[in-house]
Amino acid sequence: MRITEAGGRMVITDTPGCLWLFGLAFIASGTLVLTVPLLGSDWSSFHRWEKAAVVVIGLSHLAGGLWTVRRHRATRTELDRTSGVGTHRVRQPGSLSPTVTIFSLADIRGVDIRQDKDGDGDPMFQLRLWLAASRVLLLQSQPAHGERMARENAAAIRRFLGV
Repeated sequence: MRITEAGGRMVITDTPGCLWLFGLAFIASGTLVLTVPLLGSDWSSFHRWEKAAVVVIGLSHLAGGLWTVRRHRATRTELDRTSGVGTHRVRQPGSLSPTVTIFSLADIRGVDIRQDKDGDGDPMFQLRLWLAASRVLLLQSQPAHGERMARENAAAIRRFLGV
């Protein structure tokens, strides 16, 4: 998560670039493996189980990579004190346009840190912006490790908003 502040404007961005690259690596490897039947000169000499293994491995890599990339969204939240308007964009790879939520800064009720656990039971933290009518906007679409950083980011946003 990156927070930049200039004058009366704060921009909060969270882009899962490493996870996208990891997923793209699996997409590339799956695509490469799936080209063996098309480009491999000795494909006809493979046994059935070898052919099945190549196809299953290729499809598994491709599907796992696509799932990883599509699952992790990027968020960009702009808070403008001058205009009193906030804009929250959620971009998902493969979508034609981001999901955009426009709200009044007067509707902000607080900045919350949601604590969760990862697969190993370690704590993970996710910043959320609470709006009027109990609407919640995720400032980061996936939780992250690091309680100290989450608290510092939440404090900076609260300070900017005066909440």
